[in-house]
Amino acid sequence: MPRIIEWYLLIRPEKISWLRFIFEGYDGLAVLSTLSPVQGLVRVQTLDCHFLETMRLLEAMAKGLTPFHVDNSHDEAALLIP
Repeated sequence: MPRIIEWYLLIRPEKISWLRFIFEGYDGLAVLSTLSPVQGLVRVQTLDCHFLETMRLLEAMAKGLTPFHVDNSHDEAALLIP
């Protein structure tokens, strides 16, 4: 039986509705719930069988979603709070 996996993301507040729209376009992939629209805190829920696909989609969109500056000048990405 499939299990629900959930996790929390901090994204740019202005991207919340856009990300919800993207998830809705991938029928049944994931559900996005807004916990704090001002801070950009959201909860993502998906079935375990869709987890990798959901993470790949988020990875592809990460640069446009992150509220942090990502320093790619080193081998490992470092999140720097502005």
